[in-house]
Order: sequence, then C-alpha cells, then structure tokens
Amino acid sequence: VPAIIETLGAADGDTLQGMANELRGLFEGVVVLAGVANGAVALVASVSPQFTAKAQAGKLIQAIAPVVGGRGGGKPDNARGGGKDVGKVDEALAKARALIGE
Repeated sequence: VPAIIETLGAADGDTLQGMANELRGLFEGVVVLAGVANGAVALVASVSPQFTAKAQAGKLIQAIAPVVGGRGGGKPDNARGGGKDVGKVDEALAKARALIGE
C-alpha cells in the first residue's frame, strides 16, 4: 500500500485536514499526518477508495491516537484524532507504518 506518513511540525487538525485533502487529489494510497499545536497532538488519516479494503482511516486513527494519550475515529476514507503526549508523535507514526506494512 503506498503511503505518506509524516509529521508536519506546528500544525493543528484543520491545517492537517487541508493538507490531506490536497494530497487526496494528487496521491492514491494512505496518508497519515501529525502535528503539534497548543500543547496537543493532532492526527489525520486519509485513505484512497481503492485501498480501504486494506487500510481504513478510522481504524488507523483509533489504533495510533492512544499512543499520544488520546482518541479519534472516523470513516474508512477519512479520520481525525489527537492527544496530549507530544513526546510520542514519532512512536504513533511508527505504529501507523507497522499497521499498513510500510
């Protein structure tokens, strides 16, 4: 499954969602983005329709948000979440990579 899994630094959920939406038009696969703003972690996942049988955005967020001490969810093609443990962003993204087999 092709994937883009990145931390975008100081970015909130709305900024991440905008980036995921832009990437959706340019990239077919799984996108997982993380950012830290106002002392909190924001997570966004987007999965192209042809890959939702292999990876679902909602399930990815439900699996990685607890790593940063939070929650989240959504639909198979788009999901959001977050948490408070800004020190574990890389660990959460590593878990996302493992889940989709990157």
